[in-house]
Amino acid sequence: MKSNWLFYLGVIINAVAILISISNASMMQKTFKGLNGNDISYMEGMPEQSKLMLWFLPLALLVVIGISFWLKSNGKMLFANILTWIPALPVLLMIVFWGGLALLFILFGK
Repeated sequence: MKSNWLFYLGVIINAVAILISISNASMMQKTFKGLNGNDISYMEGMPEQSKLMLWFLPLALLVVIGISFWLKSNGKMLFANILTWIPALPVLLMIVFWGGLALLFILFGK
């Protein structure tokens, strides 16, 4: 039962990472007015490979989640948990790090 909770927690963290990745990729469509009045994209100087990677990351996470659910349905819960938590653990660590820094700045900032 505990492994089910861990699995679904990893899936939720991966879903948050997917949403963040999609929001980053959607910034390619946004423009703003430059100093001379021209429309400038937020991704103006980004190479084409980097723009492709912005779309590849959410797709790769979806594949990882799909394979994890397939492993879970085949009864290989340990492998499903490991595969789910490989991308979820760094995301969780960064969320805790950002939250901790925000809390420190709120409490001790002037």
